Amino acid sequence: MIGKIRKGDTFGGLARYLTEDGRGRVLALDNLSSDSVAAAASEMTIAAATSRRTQKPVLHLSISYAEGEIVSTDQMRHDARRVLRALGLKGHQAVILAHDDTDHPHLHVMACRVGPTGKSVSDSRSYSRVEAALREIETVRGWNSVLGRHAPSPATGQRMTGHRKSRYPRQHRVPDQVRQSLLNAGSWAELHQGVRSAGWRLEVVQKGRGSGALLVGPDGERVAAGEVDRGATLTRLRRRLGRHPETQKRALAKLAQSRTKGPGRAPFSTGHVLAVALRQMLTHDLTPTLRPRRSGPRLPGLPRL
Repeated sequence: MIGKIRKGDTFGGLARYLTEDGRGRVLALDNLSSDSVAAAASEMTIAAATSRRTQKPVLHLSISYAEGEIVSTDQMRHDARRVLRALGLKGHQAVILAHDDTDHPHLHVMACRVGPTGKSVSDSRSYSRVEAALREIETVRGWNSVLGRHAPSPATGQRMTGHRKSRYPRQHRVPDQVRQSLLNAGSWAELHQGVRSAGWRLEVVQKGRGSGALLVGPDGERVAAGEVDRGATLTRLRRRLGRHPETQKRALAKLAQSRTKGPGRAPFSTGHVLAVALRQMLTHDLTPTLRPRRSGPRLPGLPRL
């Protein structure tokens, strides 16, 4: 089974594509009062308008089965709902259709990412969640796995990219020892040692206003650590190991530089400021600040102050 997902901004356009030439066979209209795909698209458009922040409320999910696989209508309906549940879309409006225009059976789902509360679901790790749901279905039914390009490779555990050309052509040639160090090291020192033992090195580099973790190989290969595994981004590494020592040094140096106002002038510390304030208080003549005694009638029975 192979699953694909896309996001869009127009329900009507997707509805026309799924039903053109009468090829779409409706299997379910979940959480909808409409009785047709076109009416469902209009209903979803109204629901999506309740969230102003969601720019792409349309989710298009397709699931393909292996050629020659016999799949019942109930199984297709179950599989679509199982994947929607994995994506956090249980209870959301959805149209499930089967297409019989190819040699292998497949289905399509048009779903609204905006739920009944007016909030949209997160699309984080969508492909991983889809793949996990499909592998579960195949295991239960005893089917052979048909891995999509976003499925994890059994050999490396990394996400496969099919025949698509990568922005980083060497990203999957990082030794497994480097990857294991990125994911399992308990300190920055241990991480650097593990990477160096494989002939690589790890650098924390500045990228615009932010920074990132970069792996440099023995032949000059440059691979972003986050491209090896999502758990190896600099943000994830900092969350696990704390701030990188070099980053701390740069931050302290920048802070010291910002406190220096001019050449030859030492930065003011908190202790210095307090000492100056205390000296001024002790040496300042407080007499002129005393308010003169007011002359005026005294109340009977009260002594003069």
